[in-house]
Amino acid sequence: MENIGKDKVLAAVVRTFFKYFTLGVIEGKSADSSDMTVYEPKNVKKVMSEHIEDVSRIFNQEVFFAISRINYVEEELERELQAFVAAGNKTTPMDLMRFACRSDEFYDVMVSEYKRNFESLLCGSFATLSKACEGFTECEALGSIAVDMAENIINRIAHQAYGEGKKLVAE
Repeated sequence: MENIGKDKVLAAVVRTFFKYFTLGVIEGKSADSSDMTVYEPKNVKKVMSEHIEDVSRIFNQEVFFAISRINYVEEELERELQAFVAAGNKTTPMDLMRFACRSDEFYDVMVSEYKRNFESLLCGSFATLSKACEGFTECEALGSIAVDMAENIINRIAHQAYGEGKKLVAE
């Protein structure tokens, strides 16, 4: 079984969330699906500026599960989460995200990737794959996971983020 670094998977999860969430919002607002001007940088900036508060809320909601799957096996996750809540820990979205990250190091990499991807969209551009691979926050100490599991996690976050983006503008 082939493995991939969790730092690469985390970077891909964050990039995928931002890309597909933004596409969902843009396409959900667009009355004309053939109008390619909706993807121009000025429109991307506008959309992200209009939904700046929604981004972190939906990111925490959707990416929590993805990051939990990276850091915990299924049976362990349920047990650890119950213990975390039972211990009287805060259960704000940020506290839960810290729990999912499992370590300060993982959390710091996640925050770095979040900022990098959000800033790119606020400048009006989607991070290309080559640009994303060039500048992601590397941290080999995070370990690795199976490639097929990583692909499953990334595909799921693309689907969920896109759906949440469309749902947001339909409300």
